[in-house]
Amino acid sequence: MKKLFLFLIFLPFIIRADGYPEQPSNYVTDDAEILSDSQKSSLNRKLKEFEDSTTNEVFVYIAKSLEGRSLESLCQEIFHNWRIGDKEKNNGVLVAIFIDDHKFRIQTGYGLEGALPDVLTKRIQDEEMRPHFKDGDYYEGIDIGIDKLIYYSRHEYKAEMSKQDLRMMLICYGINLILLIILIYGLYKKNQPVKRSTGATTIILIIGIIATLIPLIGIIIHFILLGMIADKKKSGGSYSSSGSDYDSSYSSSSSYDSGSSFSGGGGGDSGGGGSSSDW
Repeated sequence: MKKLFLFLIFLPFIIRADGYPEQPSNYVTDDAEILSDSQKSSLNRKLKEFEDSTTNEVFVYIAKSLEGRSLESLCQEIFHNWRIGDKEKNNGVLVAIFIDDHKFRIQTGYGLEGALPDVLTKRIQDEEMRPHFKDGDYYEGIDIGIDKLIYYSRHEYKAEMSKQDLRMMLICYGINLILLIILIYGLYKKNQPVKRSTGATTIILIIGIIATLIPLIGIIIHFILLGMIADKKKSGGSYSSSGSDYDSSYSSSSSYDSGSSFSGGGGGDSGGGGSSSDW
């Protein structure tokens, strides 16, 4: 009985020895003690206001070391045990930072993976947070990272197209247009040895026009269409509207503060979405 009594007394410390507290005492848990009380109070207040206005929950966990564990699996375990986010919406985010390992991760719940896709959280880490972490200014890095997470969770992220991507897309459209002209010429030029129905010709033309609007895949479709036309000319076959030749073969293949107002996690979970980085 005495041993059982001692075990129960020290159980909370045993749980905490796993690497993180079983339940957070606020939005920000600083086990590495790198933040001042005023900094933690400021972050907790900001995250409380954010939850009150959106029901989204962002928790921050700062520790000294991963102690040899996997960053991704540990963050998933913390997210699950802390039940971050609303149970129905799964709208939680965990920002986990491990000082001695120089690693950190933004883990997102199912419900925020659309507003905060992995490519965006990685960008926030590398462009906004990492420079501050490299300078040892952890509070500024966390603060600006939280600001970005709050902003994009309220404003749907739209990926920006680079100049190189835009140039490549325009080139593809140009090639598609040229191929469409060649296709039209092949379909309607006079003295054709190949006999085809008006219906089959119309279908080929419609497919060609649609393919022109698809930058890359459209080029492949155009070459397939042109190749099929060339094969028909070579074999002297016909395009029939009854579905026996060209027509049927194509159609079959396309068919506020850090006080008592903190209520803990709301029951949400994560499917492993998010991104990892280092500094």
